[in-house]
Amino acid sequence: MWHETDRLTELSAEFAGWRIGRGGSGHWWAVRGNELVRTPDIEELRARLTELTETG
Repeated sequence: MWHETDRLTELSAEFAGWRIGRGGSGHWWAVRGNELVRTPDIEELRARLTELTETG
């Protein structure tokens, strides 16, 4: 089982340029410029960041 800090480290390395974290509400978030992605599921966050990175 991954620990939250391990997941944050992994995502930050995978998606350079994004600030990634987890809020008090339990939602994962990522911010880059004026783009914001927020979701309760880390795998959904990864999928959405992959889409944005590929198209942007």
